[in-house]
Amino acid sequence: MGSLRDEMALGHKPDTAYVEHLVALVGLRVATLNKEHNSVQGHGCLSRRALGRVRDYIDAHMNSDISLSALAAVADMAVDSFARRFKATTGLAPYAYVIEERVWRAETLLRETGLSIGTIAFRLGFSSQSHFTTTFRRLRGMTPRVYRMHFSPGS
Repeated sequence: MGSLRDEMALGHKPDTAYVEHLVALVGLRVATLNKEHNSVQGHGCLSRRALGRVRDYIDAHMNSDISLSALAAVADMAVDSFARRFKATTGLAPYAYVIEERVWRAETLLRETGLSIGTIAFRLGFSSQSHFTTTFRRLRGMTPRVYRMHFSPGS
């Protein structure tokens, strides 16, 4: 919840998947506090087929707001079960995975094209260039501009 507050304080519109994931986590925490669940049981991984469908969906919708419920529907699972199984499979929460994919693609675009940073941010579904720059710096330790200067051919 603190991360959501910090992002919104910077003027960034949070992705739907991020908010849905937080709601699911809060719901699980409340259920656990109310002893509705005796314990959180381990869940299996996604099948290769389901993971492939989810990855294809992310690829096809990279420039839009990807919701957790849409990803769960692609995997034909309930949202909470999908989120746990996705993390068990990939090591990342669905929202974190989507952001990592966006930043990974941004690295490629920064190295291999002359597209502006704002255009890259828009193409990869970030709410603004500022949100993209903040996220890129947090994950890669440098701004997109610095990354481009260091890793583009001929730099």
